[in-house]
Amino acid sequence: MFDDDNFLDDDMDVKELVNRFEETVKQRQSFYFDADELNVILEHYLQQNNIKRANQAADMAVKYHPNDPLISIIRAKQLLANSHAKEALYTLKSANLDHDDADYLLTLAACHSDLGEHQKAINAYMKAAKEFDFKDCEDIYNFIAVEYENLGDMENALKFFKLGIDKAEDIENQYFEIRNCYSILHKMEEGLEFFRKEIDKNPYSIPAWMALGNCYVRMGQLENAIEQFEYAVAIDPHYKKGYIDIATAYNELDRFNETIETVEEAKRYNAETALLLCLYGEAFAKTGNNEEALKIYHKAMKMDDKLPEAYAGIGFVLSDENNPESAIKFLKHAHILSPYNTDYMYVIVEEYNKLEQYDNALKFVNEILDLNPYDENVYISMMECYVLKDDPEKAMEALERGLLILPNNAALLYRKAFIYFAQDMTESGLLTLEMALDKDYDGHIEFLNFDAENLTSNPNIMDLIEEYRKKKA
Repeated sequence: MFDDDNFLDDDMDVKELVNRFEETVKQRQSFYFDADELNVILEHYLQQNNIKRANQAADMAVKYHPNDPLISIIRAKQLLANSHAKEALYTLKSANLDHDDADYLLTLAACHSDLGEHQKAINAYMKAAKEFDFKDCEDIYNFIAVEYENLGDMENALKFFKLGIDKAEDIENQYFEIRNCYSILHKMEEGLEFFRKEIDKNPYSIPAWMALGNCYVRMGQLENAIEQFEYAVAIDPHYKKGYIDIATAYNELDRFNETIETVEEAKRYNAETALLLCLYGEAFAKTGNNEEALKIYHKAMKMDDKLPEAYAGIGFVLSDENNPESAIKFLKHAHILSPYNTDYMYVIVEEYNKLEQYDNALKFVNEILDLNPYDENVYISMMECYVLKDDPEKAMEALERGLLILPNNAALLYRKAFIYFAQDMTESGLLTLEMALDKDYDGHIEFLNFDAENLTSNPNIMDLIEEYRKKKA
């Protein structure tokens, strides 16, 4: 919060000051530090997220300069760093301090931010920027952008992220935030224009090329995205993330041979990573070469035994080979490493269903439900488990539960109609089917495939579908 350069001439002075402090702490030597110097040292450690040393600097300031007005700010920063924002705010407001001082205002803003008082934080940050005559305030603008983001005001967040771009600590993250704002505002075309201008400023900026590519990803234009990622890799053939994003896009496009070529190029430049190998393995699995895919996934697992994609990839292959017991073992390990990835859990449910272990399957269905109650697939999976258990009443309850959260959801209505027909409750089935047809006529194709022989031979069902076909024509 306190800008070191306002007090000391350059980074070398800060480094020398910090080195002296380190010697004082480690060797218990008696170097003298005034309150301003300890404030700079404190800020240095806060920026490094070294709370232990920050506390030592603050304690030394309080001990040796108890009557210095700056101590209230130092003490507030210490409290804030130790997650005591309320006490920090009280310390600031109860002290006799200059309320126009930039350091005071920045500390005050940080307190309000931690307390979720985002508009108050913005006001304090803006006052601090004014104290600097709005010069060299990019870091403050980035703080303001985050506060606007927390308020859901993405227009202002975007404005201030762009103003703060020159002092961004992590340009890739800054570009991510800007891209995210454009996406939420549904202004991706403007995002493309912004990042093209960033590239015009610096044609060799890998983060800018990657950001432009990821704009195309957000727009679903994967081929355009690949072109931008390839520019990044051309600038630095050893750039690992570029290969990962290219391979990911090719896999999404089902262009698996090109994924394989991409990974083999990365290997020639020693840009191989465990995650890239998982994409490589996926490409081989999708082209029917499960044996090679398993070898690659095992290699990825050896490179990084904490990578969930490696275990999941093996699990998916084993599932494809109808080896549910082994598939579950690997998928469960992937789930442990990535507990919020519902894709893994859905496959675990399918494997338990293959083994007719429906209660185990339902445990994972309920775990998915806790994570995402607005996912229609979780209610479909629950219904399917109960259907397999030959419990149509519970299957219907699962669908009703889903329809309470997702009223008039066509996928759930079609399945509800199917269960009615399976129980010879024709009138209820037709009423429900009509609701489903009205919401999503094309969904009837999947519906008929639930039990093609019986459903297509029912004239009432086929007449109703034909009626809606004419309505939609």
